[in-house]
Amino acid sequence: METMSESTGERVYGCLFCRSGREDHILADIQRFHPQTEAIVPKRKRIRRMGGVGFEEEAVLFPGYIFFRVEDDGAKPRYLLRVKDSYRVLENADGDWRLHGPDLAMAKMLFEEGGVVGFSKAYYVGDRIRIQEGMLKAYEGAIERVNKRARTAQVRIDLQGKIMRVWLGFELIDEPEGIE
Repeated sequence: METMSESTGERVYGCLFCRSGREDHILADIQRFHPQTEAIVPKRKRIRRMGGVGFEEEAVLFPGYIFFRVEDDGAKPRYLLRVKDSYRVLENADGDWRLHGPDLAMAKMLFEEGGVVGFSKAYYVGDRIRIQEGMLKAYEGAIERVNKRARTAQVRIDLQGKIMRVWLGFELIDEPEGIE
């Protein structure tokens, strides 16, 4: 295990790229072998239909990615690469593994929400959808497609320079008073 030196006490956020489909197993290993590292597998709530009946479930939001936060000691957390099925700690174009800007804001929001993105609240203005609250609100300008029947919206998210498209759910609400 690497030792920490020159600790600032500040918590910094990063993202681990790993084998898709193994996120929960890798998360369990990180929690077991590296308790100094807080990690989450971002998930989203969705409605799944079987036999005409809809039920709520959670699905991985970014397959193959685990967000983490550690005390900043100035070193890249290479020890995470010793966890089976982990591939690399993502870096930006400058070679920095620490998340910044919108990536950092998203990671903080995911940790605040316990790693689970719930349903955003939305309403229609004519034939257009408007987001009232929820994660979709932050990405309203990046919505590429809307599936009205399934009540989901495809959002383009840039994570450390990699473009990902994810479907997020929304629930319809009545148009708020005073909104034009």
